[in-house]
Amino acid sequence: MTTGTPDCLILIAEDNAADLALVREALKEHQVECSLHVSNDGAKAIAFLHALDVDPKAPQLDLVLLDMHLPKRDGEDVLKTLRSTDRYGQTPVIVMTASDSPEAQQTAEKNAALYYFRKPSSLSEFMQLGALVRSVLSPSIGQAESGTGAKKNAGGRK
Repeated sequence: MTTGTPDCLILIAEDNAADLALVREALKEHQVECSLHVSNDGAKAIAFLHALDVDPKAPQLDLVLLDMHLPKRDGEDVLKTLRSTDRYGQTPVIVMTASDSPEAQQTAEKNAALYYFRKPSSLSEFMQLGALVRSVLSPSIGQAESGTGAKKNAGGRK
């Protein structure tokens, strides 16, 4: 399912409907207006990436918001697939997960995820995901606010 405007494209791989609604709200709150393609399992996300990669007319994929714990194929499989594509291997990724385990963070780092966003328990903290996405898509706007529960994996920790 793809919604939004054609200016930019975000793949959201998230199987939890409530978390997906929060992601959409966070993007809306921070005026992130992009086309959204939602995959509710890892196999669908991988199929979408393959379809984009082989289609020379496919739009640029600007960002992936990835839950690491997906049905059928997990987030690590999605990350590995993304990194192996010809056209989208350098696409920024924000890993979203409820897990704060060192193993999950290492998996994200190993596969060059830009940020590791631990899903917070409060709505206001979850809304900071929108600021993080905005900063990734428009670096000139400024850094994402600190204290979002996100850790930057490239070039150090945030």
